[in-house]
Amino acid sequence: MPPNQASPIPFPNNNSRLGPDGRLILVSNRLPVVLNQEDEQWQLRFAAGGLATGLRRPHRESKGLWIGWPGVVTAGGEVSETVQELLKSKGMVGVGLDEKQHDEYYTHCSNRCLWPLFHYFPERMTFNAEYWETYRSVNRKFADAVLEQVQPNDLVFIQDFHLTLVPAMLRQAMPNLRIGFFLHIPFPSSEIYRIFARREEVLQGILGADVVAFHTLGYVRHFRSAARHLLGLETRSTTIYHQNREVKLMAQPLGIEPADWQGSDDDAEGEVQREMKALKQAVAGRRIILGVERLDYTKGVPERLKAFAALLQEDPSLVEKVMMIQIAVPSRVEVEEYRDLRDEVDRLAGKINSEFGRPGLQALHYQFRGVRPSILRALYRLADVCLVTPLRDGLNLVAKEFVASRGQDDGVLVLGENTGAAWELGEALRVNSYDDQAMLQTLKRALNMPIAERMSRMKPMRERVASANVHVWAEKCLGAIRASDRPQLPTTFGKGQRHEFFREWSYADAAMLFLDYDGTLREFTAKPNDAIPTPEIRSLLTSLAQVRGLHTYVVSGRSDQLLVDWLGDTGIGLVAEHGASLRRPGKMNFESLVDGLNLDWRDEVHQLMLEFAARVPKSKVEEKPLGLAWHFRDAEPEQSRWQARELRQHLEELLQDRQAEVMRGNQVVEVRPLGVTKGRAVGQILAESQCRNPLILAAGDDRTDESMFLDLPNTAWTLLIGSRQSAARFCLADPAACRRLLAEFHAYTLKSSPAAGR
Repeated sequence: MPPNQASPIPFPNNNSRLGPDGRLILVSNRLPVVLNQEDEQWQLRFAAGGLATGLRRPHRESKGLWIGWPGVVTAGGEVSETVQELLKSKGMVGVGLDEKQHDEYYTHCSNRCLWPLFHYFPERMTFNAEYWETYRSVNRKFADAVLEQVQPNDLVFIQDFHLTLVPAMLRQAMPNLRIGFFLHIPFPSSEIYRIFARREEVLQGILGADVVAFHTLGYVRHFRSAARHLLGLETRSTTIYHQNREVKLMAQPLGIEPADWQGSDDDAEGEVQREMKALKQAVAGRRIILGVERLDYTKGVPERLKAFAALLQEDPSLVEKVMMIQIAVPSRVEVEEYRDLRDEVDRLAGKINSEFGRPGLQALHYQFRGVRPSILRALYRLADVCLVTPLRDGLNLVAKEFVASRGQDDGVLVLGENTGAAWELGEALRVNSYDDQAMLQTLKRALNMPIAERMSRMKPMRERVASANVHVWAEKCLGAIRASDRPQLPTTFGKGQRHEFFREWSYADAAMLFLDYDGTLREFTAKPNDAIPTPEIRSLLTSLAQVRGLHTYVVSGRSDQLLVDWLGDTGIGLVAEHGASLRRPGKMNFESLVDGLNLDWRDEVHQLMLEFAARVPKSKVEEKPLGLAWHFRDAEPEQSRWQARELRQHLEELLQDRQAEVMRGNQVVEVRPLGVTKGRAVGQILAESQCRNPLILAAGDDRTDESMFLDLPNTAWTLLIGSRQSAARFCLADPAACRRLLAEFHAYTLKSSPAAGR
């Protein structure tokens, strides 16, 4: 929305949903205030806007803080005590910037580098390494301001592309802090984003948050793709796994305050009615095509004016029936590209009026300045067609303001398909803003649309805008961040846990051990096939197999034949290929746990993996009865990591509609049939077991073992081998520690008195 005159922001009457456990710390480039100095006295007014409207209530009710630049550069880059005290009275903290910092961080890095890149205008992007250092140092300044104020139970919500590095800076200083980040502009496709010189740094910075939120699912998809391709991270639809944390992704488009546009304030409504009366006299019965934008090259203002000119070119007499009003709010006037854009729009506006205007009849009313709120409300209510046709836009609240203003469900909204609002407002007429003929035809359709169709389109949009308002946006974003409390790392399995585990065993009728192999019983080796079980491992498993009432299984991603070759004579049970097949203790043959699988993807996947193996020396493809794996543990690290990212991308695209899934393991990319998991296999073994309430211990080291930890009963002893976030209750440092525990368990079994019935 264009900036209007500053005005107080009313608080809604609904209750706060932040919760009593912590304050809300908001962080944005600019504080939602206007500061003026009159007679050496500073005056403060709140600035209007959707973001401020939605967040000011929870900010106040949590007794929180809003941290940001107050809008005034200072010689020393500090905020004066007088201004800081004034801000403090409103629950705000100012971050000072000198003129050089503001110019390099805001004007250059934010607006000449990140802004054009994220809006798909790479040809307009200019990158300067020195300015980027300033961007980083200013982000550090914001992070330090937060750290001076924040308390452990607080929730920090960071806004927009000016502060992409702040989340990681806060995470490094306070690992358990709840952090959210919202990007209010588009996130570009990874092909566009990867040309950026500091692409990894920005991704790493944003991923310091617990929740990263965007306006649309498309932006979520692009961000997830960039994290996967450029950082090699494991991703799911709404989750990125980063530094042993789960970063949640969400799409939650910003809303507006519908009451501001529906005439609920009697005093304001009176002024709006007066403006409407004056406007009706000025337009002299002609229909109105309205455009309201900041004058920015992303907004498509020249394209919009050209479409109007084409309309009049087809039928010049339309100037007696239709006029266009284009409000262009000044934006970044100090930047040369924006001055050039203004000159272009001025020339177009002058040409339209000189070519199609008549004495006393102006075809286009073009205004290069902001308008009062009352005039904007009047324009929204009177306009027959509202053109919101940016070339690329994060969301665009003008579309929602126009819809909320149409209490009679009349008027037509034309939306550019590259604006975020097009995702929500599906009943609008959608158009490719780059297609001049499509723009012309859509404009003609909008002007000629019957009233019944106008109403059938406008009503559901108006209801949707009213229900998905700015307060719902704030509640959902803050709720997601509040719910993001990450589980602590599993507790170390120490002496106390050992004592309790052995005590339970002494009273149990039976016990079941489910043990991963690589990384759990056996250390990883450079070449996967070199991980042959040592005599210690074979002896330990053989001894466990001989304990009465104890049922031991190795649950591995290895093939059934390899498990037989390595462990087949130990007497334990074997589960192969992450749960695809089972050989029960004392048996000779494997049985399938997943009959009837569709393996029509194998040949294509095998061929693709062979191609990647040819590219990466010392990598190899392992064929299993069901799955396939590309191992690169022995390959050159940098090259293999890059190729692994590319392979995962190709596989995920290839298999998106197939009955298979891609898994990322320790220096391996594996494809297995969909639904085959260790947890499912272990669950089937338990369900078929004759043991009543057995003592259960499961140990594993990587994400393929998480299904075991999750699917087992809460009473099971689940052990992560290593240190990371996990569903396991406990952890041990390494495979050697796991073997020592199993040896102690066996020794305790030999010396303890057998429990009754064992």
